Amino acid sequence: MKKILSFLTAFIFLCSVVSCDSDKPAENNPPVINKGEVQIVDISKPYKKTEMPFPDKLQGISSIFYSEKSGILHIIGNDSEGNLKVCITDSDFSMYSYADLKLIIDYSKDENIAFAVSENNIFAFISTAEQGEENEEISYTYKLKIYDISGNVRSVCDFVIDDSLLSDCLYKGVRGLSCAGENRLILDIDGTFLLVDTEGNVIEKLTEESADNYMESANGYVRHYIENSGYYGLKSDKTTEKLIDFTDSGLSGISAISPIAKGEFACLSEGKLYKLSERDIAEYSQMQTITLAAASKIDEIQSMIADFNAESNLYQIDLKNYLDSYEYSAEGVENAVNDLEMDIISGKIPDMVYLDTNEIEKLSSKGAFADLYGFMDSDSRYSRDAFLPNYLAAAETDGQLFSIAPVFTIKTIAAKSKHTDIQNWTFEEFKAVYEANSPEMTLFESANNRDAVFGFLSDDCNDFVDYGTHTCSFNSQDFMDILEFSAEFPSVEEYSWETTSCRNDTALISTLYIESFRDINAQEQAIFGDDIAFVGFPSESGNGSVMTLSNQFAIMENSPAKDGAWSFIRTFFRDDRYYGNIRGIPVTENGFEIAMEEALEPPYYIDGTSKQKVPMKETGYDFDTGSQVEVTPMTKAEQEKYEAFVRSITSAISGNYDSSINSIVNEEISRYFAGACSAEECAEIIQNRVSIMLSEQS
Repeated sequence: MKKILSFLTAFIFLCSVVSCDSDKPAENNPPVINKGEVQIVDISKPYKKTEMPFPDKLQGISSIFYSEKSGILHIIGNDSEGNLKVCITDSDFSMYSYADLKLIIDYSKDENIAFAVSENNIFAFISTAEQGEENEEISYTYKLKIYDISGNVRSVCDFVIDDSLLSDCLYKGVRGLSCAGENRLILDIDGTFLLVDTEGNVIEKLTEESADNYMESANGYVRHYIENSGYYGLKSDKTTEKLIDFTDSGLSGISAISPIAKGEFACLSEGKLYKLSERDIAEYSQMQTITLAAASKIDEIQSMIADFNAESNLYQIDLKNYLDSYEYSAEGVENAVNDLEMDIISGKIPDMVYLDTNEIEKLSSKGAFADLYGFMDSDSRYSRDAFLPNYLAAAETDGQLFSIAPVFTIKTIAAKSKHTDIQNWTFEEFKAVYEANSPEMTLFESANNRDAVFGFLSDDCNDFVDYGTHTCSFNSQDFMDILEFSAEFPSVEEYSWETTSCRNDTALISTLYIESFRDINAQEQAIFGDDIAFVGFPSESGNGSVMTLSNQFAIMENSPAKDGAWSFIRTFFRDDRYYGNIRGIPVTENGFEIAMEEALEPPYYIDGTSKQKVPMKETGYDFDTGSQVEVTPMTKAEQEKYEAFVRSITSAISGNYDSSINSIVNEEISRYFAGACSAEECAEIIQNRVSIMLSEQS
């Protein structure tokens, strides 16, 4: 079946040009999203956002409630002192009045507060965790505080909740609160729902489905909720409707939202208060729609999509995240990727994709993607010269660039320079240094058993698989060297699980996972406490240190909106955008220089009240003592050393491993470690099994 599907994919790429707008549903036939047994009807429209004055007596906002009957909007948040207040206004935000709720969260006691608002009351339910004597379980107390609609206290009562009702709860603090009439409420305590009255009595335990039956209908819905990149409403007949697609409306970081009058909404987005009203369809329809397909969590790029849609007068990003139909898990992501590939096979081709590197490589080998060098060569701002040459060398295939990432991270191995000054050592060099320091020193800080050593040196087998050519090299000398070396260590059962440290010279090497120049400096000081050499993973190829690339952007070769897709991708390289929320080292020369200079500045945070920089200490984990050590700012000389190291890396791998390949490898090396076969035989079996799998995918 895989071979048939792969053939069809290639055939379609070669023979078919499909418009991205051709399969859009008619206005009177909204699309239906299937998520498990739940059907979600998408009735969302694009909304424009108008920023409203932020309530001047509030520093932060936690909840927004609206009453259809009174037209009153209650905005609950905290002031600069941490006191909880309610701001009262109308749907036009024409006036603001305030009431002090006489509440303050005591973080030292793990205190949670959940709010609900009815036509006549404001309800605040408070849970407080208290630690008893030594070895005693944490106990919880519960309290309900009721206010009138203006924020004046009506009553306070305590609740006693039987532990048997909360037997399924790992955490017994309140998570949510909903009205079930004026005198009854529904508590959400870690996913357990309780129907209670306003006098401190628990009426009954509910399922989530039965809880919905008790909730009051507002705006035609019994419940609203945020999930992934949208806002949904559940109707009394159990129909679920998608009301707002956040990316279509230029929204991100939504922490509070509520329907208000005239089909409008009030929301808090990225710390700003907005009113949402339906966008002019005539204006919207003149824009070119660019379909972006993803199959993973897209929190890291959500704000960039929203900003682009809000600012662009020419293009509109239409995000289709296939993961929306599944729970977030390894299986869910795999199913999402399969659904995307099936859509491509059937001709539903997006304009661009945001996918894991391995999937990008598989599709690029079939001719799916446009060469991005073509866009760079006609872009005065982001030409090839604007990017790190070593990044382009690592990311390109046969002189073509089919995908791009805004940032990269680094994975390498380091050792103290006094033990070795070799950078990117061969396996024989690595083995010689280890043997010269053994047995006084272990290989690395902990778990020096054969399985751990193999995983450590093979780096999840990424270096032995080429997804672009659908080939592998497990029968190489590099792989057999790792097998034979790992076999010299004790089994998991025999290992004593001692912990050693590079810092005190009881361990030789440590893996470094680097997201910034600060990371290099912090890990050098905390893990080693001395000058280090970036030795890399032992390899004959000399690619011992690697860039790790997780999700990347690619433009479909058959897209009629290539220029618009590139217009969106290039926004991630703007210095004022900080590459979305993606952590890593920038791929542009200018971004790289800025990141280096920022690393020289002592760390700080922005005070929420004064908006000023406040210096802070930087720490790193010391394996020797199991504690945090203070890190001193890097020097100019250290910066130059780190820069030379980063610029020297010319190899890239996926930030994710292939579970099916790793399963094969782990199965066969277990047989080798048990003495059932030689290293050569083990390598050949793995080579054959993985080759067959890759061939089926090709």
